[in-house]
Amino acid sequence: MFDNLVAALKSLVGSALATLAATTGADATWDIPPARGSIQEIEIGDGPGWGTLSGLTAHPSDPNRLYAVTDQDSAPIRIVEIELTAQAAKVVRQISVTGPGGENLDTEGIVAKPDGGFWLASEGGAGNVPANRLLEVDPEGKILRTIGLPEALAPSIGKKGFEGVALESAAPGARLVVAFQAPLDGDPSDCTRIGVVDPATGDWSFYLYPLDRTGSGDLTGVSEVLHLRDRTFAAIERDGKGGKKSIKWITTFDLPPASATAASGVTDGQALPRLTKRRALDLVPMFLDAGRKVEKEIEGLALAADGQIYAVTDNDNERPTVLLRLGPVDALF
Repeated sequence: MFDNLVAALKSLVGSALATLAATTGADATWDIPPARGSIQEIEIGDGPGWGTLSGLTAHPSDPNRLYAVTDQDSAPIRIVEIELTAQAAKVVRQISVTGPGGENLDTEGIVAKPDGGFWLASEGGAGNVPANRLLEVDPEGKILRTIGLPEALAPSIGKKGFEGVALESAAPGARLVVAFQAPLDGDPSDCTRIGVVDPATGDWSFYLYPLDRTGSGDLTGVSEVLHLRDRTFAAIERDGKGGKKSIKWITTFDLPPASATAASGVTDGQALPRLTKRRALDLVPMFLDAGRKVEKEIEGLALAADGQIYAVTDNDNERPTVLLRLGPVDALF
């Protein structure tokens, strides 16, 4: 009888430990600094109605000017210019994206170029149809060229592709960094990809970004990537829920130098280098402190010319779009 009792206790403890080990995300206790700052609703300004902002970037030299991009649910695709004051954020201009290569766009990321214009990231579909692609546009929204993914990668791509783009401008040359929202077929099931492309050659390399699981077992996803400094980048990692137990994180990670070569990963995602992420900031407390509902979709992240960090929400065309003023980059990351 004693032996049976011991066996039962071992089984019970083992089951509890297994459950604890499998529990992550919203039901786990993460030691993540809470975000503190201010939240403002963005004034819609003049011009056509807009919503569903899916990416955010900053003017290269004007600290009071941001740019966001709409996704396919706010057609036609536009770049929305936002003017900041101490107490307000207001849309002052809308730039239509036009030109060859502008068909079937679902823009999910934007980054300003230092010399004017932008790079946009458009999310594609399963099998890479329509294609995930990067678009270089001039300051007036005219498409100058596009960069696509390697053809051999197409069979691995599901419905959740490009979700953000960043630009690292450093010697010996610039490189574009894109975030995929969810794992690719054949890759580790708990990782999505960070892609790096040389805009001068179109050559790609890839890295694995580790995701987490919510208390219900769902996988988190990445909805933005931002270059902070040197080889350090930030990402928005989140679930698709609202509420105080939801996951709305800003994480950081370092990429190898541009001179380093990562495996192409076109045919074997299991062999890709795995990045180390750091959970840097929890955005949920910021909404709770302000007495606001926690937004489901935080989609854009930007570093302004004065070093301030901003984030923006996708309103699903249902509620006001809000801008989060998070504070100085050096204090946060």
